[in-house]
Amino acid sequence: MVYKKKLAVLSGLVGILAAVYLLTLFFDPERVNTRSAAFLWLDPKLQDQADGIEIAKAGEWGNPVKLLRRGDAWYTVIGDAEFPAKTTRVEDLLRILGSRGAYPVRGSAASSHERLGLAENSAARIVVKGGAGLPLLDLLIGGRDAAGQEVYLRKNGQNEVRSGEDKLSAYISGAETSWYNLRLFSGPQAAQATLDAVQRVTVNPLPPTEDGGIREEPLVITRNGGGWSIPGLDDESVDSQKVDTYVRGILDAEGENFVPGLNAASAAFNDGRIVLELGNGASLTLNVGSLPGDKRGATVNGSSYVYTLADWTITRLFRERAYFVK
Repeated sequence: MVYKKKLAVLSGLVGILAAVYLLTLFFDPERVNTRSAAFLWLDPKLQDQADGIEIAKAGEWGNPVKLLRRGDAWYTVIGDAEFPAKTTRVEDLLRILGSRGAYPVRGSAASSHERLGLAENSAARIVVKGGAGLPLLDLLIGGRDAAGQEVYLRKNGQNEVRSGEDKLSAYISGAETSWYNLRLFSGPQAAQATLDAVQRVTVNPLPPTEDGGIREEPLVITRNGGGWSIPGLDDESVDSQKVDTYVRGILDAEGENFVPGLNAASAAFNDGRIVLELGNGASLTLNVGSLPGDKRGATVNGSSYVYTLADWTITRLFRERAYFVK
């Protein structure tokens, strides 16, 4: 009996010690802080409801970048028109907002907002909308901490301030064009246009830039087995790797910007043209013309958008025959 009593007492002591240990772990200040720091700004379950995003730089709330969801694709609003946006970039932003991270509470007094760069209109802002009513998220991004490693954040309308790793500045401070999908050939037909699918490239050069200059003859590049043929050049002298790189460059070419208020039908560009003929009988056509301000514009078949082209893009697109010689 004495043995059993001692065993019961010892068992009770072990139980009490275990409970004390567990309570100590649970209420340990460091662990409590870690738990409270784990936070996410947008519930991932709500992301599928997101149909609009507005991104404003500090002090520019009245002029935000506007993004709209149409089915599985995102579009950016320029003026009153919608243009393709980089869907993967939008999805990356939503993924960051919906990922749990270390965002410890730094204060809850409204008096600190101005000092931390979180006052209304003086902070950067990301608004995620989901239909009518209140937004899914209205997030303000303020200044950096003293170490310059973290930024202060709070939900608009709430006083609580948190801080965390700066993962959002790249989406806020970048140029508006960083949201635009400016790839010239991006439609369903272009999805099938791989390097191997291209059988012939016809290039009608741009007119000479100098008065009295002679316009070059059209350049025709035709697939020849595993290489390429160019009239006026021996097949052995054609640098097929250069041709491959050139064709890839056309397929992947991007505009510099969109031209709002102008559509492909009314632009009627005819200064220069590039036609890619595919093995399935389809073709991709790029038309280039002049825009005000000594700019070059471009349209592609199957699309209503008009793009501006950078000078270096023009140089890459319109190569001379001599460029392809080994």
